[in-house]
Amino acid sequence: MARRCNLYFFGRIWKVIINFSFSAILLITFGVILSAAWLFHVLEPATFPSYFDSLWYTMVTSTTVGYGDYYPTSIAGRIFAMVFFLYGIMTLTVFIGKIQQMLSDYKRLKEEGKLDYKRDGHVIFIGYGKKTAIAIKEVKSSNAKMPIVLIDSKLDKNPYNEDYVFFINGNPAEDETLLKANLPAAERVFIFSDEAIDNDLAADGTTALIALGVEDLSNEYSVNMHTTVEIRKASHKPRFKHANVERFVYSYESVGLLIARECLHSGSATLLNDLLSNERGSDWHQMKAKQEWKTYKDAAEGVFSLGATLIAVNDDLDVATKANRALPNDATLTIVCSETTILNFK
Repeated sequence: MARRCNLYFFGRIWKVIINFSFSAILLITFGVILSAAWLFHVLEPATFPSYFDSLWYTMVTSTTVGYGDYYPTSIAGRIFAMVFFLYGIMTLTVFIGKIQQMLSDYKRLKEEGKLDYKRDGHVIFIGYGKKTAIAIKEVKSSNAKMPIVLIDSKLDKNPYNEDYVFFINGNPAEDETLLKANLPAAERVFIFSDEAIDNDLAADGTTALIALGVEDLSNEYSVNMHTTVEIRKASHKPRFKHANVERFVYSYESVGLLIARECLHSGSATLLNDLLSNERGSDWHQMKAKQEWKTYKDAAEGVFSLGATLIAVNDDLDVATKANRALPNDATLTIVCSETTILNFK
C-alpha cells in the first residue's frame, strides 16, 4: 500500500514537472544541482573540502556515472544523498527528456513545413507536381549546393530530405507564406502551374494571382525579384502585365514546338533534350565576358579555344551575323560544355 502511494506521489510530481516550459525546467534542474552541491559541502566539509568537489559529486551522481571518488560518510549526508537520488536524478531526466522532445518537435515542424526559412541567396519553387520534381532533380544534379525552398499548400510534409529542399506549407498567394520562405532575400522565384486545376484559364489565373503577390511583396521590401512563371497558353500572357514577370515558360507550346522541330528536322528532339539535361555530361553555363573580348567574334573564338561553345550573348542567339559588333557592357555569355571544361573559365 505504501509503495503504491509513493508511486502515485512521484507520478503526480512527474506529470507536473514534465509540463513545465523548457526554461522553467532548465532553472529547476540547475537550481536543484547547485543547491544540492552547496548542501553537501555544508553537511560534510571534510568529505567535500571545496564547493567544486561537491558540485562534481552531484553532477556525477545525477548523471548516474558514479566514479566513486567522492561519497558522503555521515548519516545526515547519506540521508540527503538518498533524497537527492530520487529528486535530483528525476529532475535531470526530465531536463534531458525535454531536450529530446524539443529536437523531435523541431524535426516534425520542419518536415511539415511550419518553420521559417532564415537564410538568403536561395531560389523559391512555388507549386509541387511532376514538373517541379523534374526541375528540382535537374537543378540539384547540376548544382547540389543550390538552396531551394519549396512552397505548396497541398503537401502534408516535405517530399525531400530537409537538407535537400526546405519546405514551406501554406498558400503562396498570401504574404505570410512568402515571408516564411524569406522571399525578400531570395534570388529567383519560379511559379509552376497547378496540375490539379484542369481549366487552363483558371490555372493561369491562379498563377497570375501568385505572381502579383510576389511582385507586391518585392516592391514593399524594395527588391527587384526575378520571377519566372509557367502558363498553359501564351494568349494568357497579358494577364501578367502588372506582375513584372521576367520569363514565361509555356506548358503546351513548348512540347508542341519540340515535336514540330523533330518533324521538320529529324534528331532535333534528341539535341534539344540533351541541351535541357546534363545526363550526357554537357550542360548550360553562364559567365561574364572576359575584358579582352571586345566583339562577338572575340567571345565566340575565346570560348571555343577553352573547349566550349557559345550559344548566346545575353538573350541574343544571333551571334554569327554580329561577329564584328561590340559586346554589350557587362555581357553575360551562355555556353555549353562539360563540368571539367567549365573549370577553364575560372
